[in-house]
Amino acid sequence: MIIETSQLQTLLAISTTGSFSKAAQKLNVTQSAISQSVKNLEKKVGVQLLKRSGKKIYFTEEGKKLYSFANSFLGKMDVTLNSISNSKDKMSGQVRIGTLSGIGKSWLAHEVMELLAKYPDLSCEIELGFKDELISNFNDNKLDILILPEGELPANCSKLFLSKENSTLVYPKKLATELYNAKSIDDFSELPTILFEKDDPLYLNWCREYFGETPKSINTKFTINSHGNMLQAVHEGLGVAVIPNHVLIRSHLFSEVGVFSVEKEIANGNFYIVHHDESKGLKRIRTTIDHLLESKNPIGLNLIQ
Repeated sequence: MIIETSQLQTLLAISTTGSFSKAAQKLNVTQSAISQSVKNLEKKVGVQLLKRSGKKIYFTEEGKKLYSFANSFLGKMDVTLNSISNSKDKMSGQVRIGTLSGIGKSWLAHEVMELLAKYPDLSCEIELGFKDELISNFNDNKLDILILPEGELPANCSKLFLSKENSTLVYPKKLATELYNAKSIDDFSELPTILFEKDDPLYLNWCREYFGETPKSINTKFTINSHGNMLQAVHEGLGVAVIPNHVLIRSHLFSEVGVFSVEKEIANGNFYIVHHDESKGLKRIRTTIDHLLESKNPIGLNLIQ
C-alpha cells in the first residue's frame, strides 16, 4: 500500500479548514480533487476516514489515527527539509571521500585532518579500496568525492585536475654498486625486484623511460599491492622497486633507502577529483574540494626541490 504525501496533506487541510471547499482553496486545487483524494485514500486503507453531519465534517476513529500520523509525519518532513536547505550553506555534516589505499594513507588522510581541525562541525569518512568498488559506491551515491588517476575515472563524470604523480626507483643501499653497474635492461632486470603486481606499470614505465625498453623477464623477489609495504621491503634489503613520490617522501624510511638518479623520476599520469554535479552546491563539498585543490603538499611531489 502506497499513500501519497498529497493525500496526507489533504487530511490536514480538511482538519484545519473544516470543509472540502476551504481545503481546496488552501491547497490551490479544485473541490472535486479534494473529494477524489479522500475517496482514493479510503479505498487504499479500506475504512471510512471522514463522515458528514449537516455541513460539518468529522473524522472517524480510524481517520483520527491517520490524521495524527499525517500531522506528525509531515511536521517531521518539514523540519528535515528545512534542515537540509539550511545546511547547504554551512560547514557541517559529513563528507564521504573514496580513493586508492596508497593515496589515502600517504596524502589524503593528512589533508582531511587539516580540514577537520579548521571546521569542527564537519565530519569525514574516507573509504580506501580498489577502483571498481569505489566507482560503484560513487555511482550509488555512497561517496561524495572520488580521487583517482586518469584512466580509472567513471564514465560521464565531472572531474577537476588535482595533481600529476611522479615515481622514483629506490634500492637497498647494499645493492648500490650492482645497480649503478647495470648498463643495460638485461643487467638491470637481473637485480632482485619488488613489484606491486605481476605487470607493475610503474616499474615497466620506469624501465621504458630509462632504458628505452621493458625487460623480457624480471627477477621478482616479492610482489605485494601496497607501496608502503614495498618500500619496507626495499628497506629490508629484498630488492629494488619503483615507488610513487608521495609515498616515498612522506615515509620515515625516505632517508633509509637509496634513491636512484632523482633526475630520472618519471611522470605516471594525472590524478583527478570527481564529484556529483548536484552536490558541489553544498558548501561542505565545495570547500573540501577547494581545500584539496589548494593543497600545499600535492600528490606529485618532485624529489628535486
